[in-house]
Amino acid sequence: MSAFHEAVVMQVGIAVLLALGYWVAASTGRFAFGHAGFMSIGAYAGSIATVKHDLALPLAVLLAAGVAAVAGAAVGLIALRLNLLYLAIITFVFAQLVATLFNQWDYVGGATGFVGMSGTTVPLVLVVVLIVIAYLTLHTRSRLGLACAAIREDELAARASGLSTTKIAVQMFAVSAAITGAAGALAAHFLLFIRPTDFDAGQSMVIVLYVVFGGLQFYWGAAAGAIVLAALPIYFNFLERWYQIVYGALFVVLMIVRPQGVVGRRGEGGLLRRLRRDAHA
Repeated sequence: MSAFHEAVVMQVGIAVLLALGYWVAASTGRFAFGHAGFMSIGAYAGSIATVKHDLALPLAVLLAAGVAAVAGAAVGLIALRLNLLYLAIITFVFAQLVATLFNQWDYVGGATGFVGMSGTTVPLVLVVVLIVIAYLTLHTRSRLGLACAAIREDELAARASGLSTTKIAVQMFAVSAAITGAAGALAAHFLLFIRPTDFDAGQSMVIVLYVVFGGLQFYWGAAAGAIVLAALPIYFNFLERWYQIVYGALFVVLMIVRPQGVVGRRGEGGLLRRLRRDAHA
């Protein structure tokens, strides 16, 4: 495999991890808009571990996932008791606060960026992706996975059936943050140089679009969306500088034309349906 194709596999693999991480949170019907914050936490935590403390990259990825999971649980405990609109605002603000923190933190280079990470490898990225897919395969068939689907479809009915909806949502939000943090650590060691601006609102929007494009109903739909949208800027040069604008327009079109995503079935309104329901409430 050539160096170019190795880079493509790693970049697409990281995008798949980001999509799967977001899908875990969205599987309970919670649509956050600040996952770039968890990605940056994982990126900086993993980079500090390898550059400052000479930790092996696989262990640094595990550490990054753990740190991001703690952050995800903390944010989830605060935000997941609220409806979708307030959740979106709080998670967006959280991502901005994280970016401001790293921008002012001289230990990690501040606004000038953090450098010194060693490159990740295709086998490591693929192993992490396979582990996450194996987990999601077991999760979707478990009682917890069925509970998440029930909460996503009708939270009031799920609560009436005795499910602790907030507890389940916080748990899945922490898992979502852990996967996103691991992806951030791998991304940092793929890019070799990171800045707080690499994890801005545009990055959060791209992560959401991966799942919206592929569909929320199945995790492999989110993965398929990530593969397509991550590969497009690589093979179509005109998207390299304008992809966030193009993706933003695509997001709007999908919400209107096919809110269930490319893979989802009719009736899976997803984000648009939840927005309408919360606005009505």
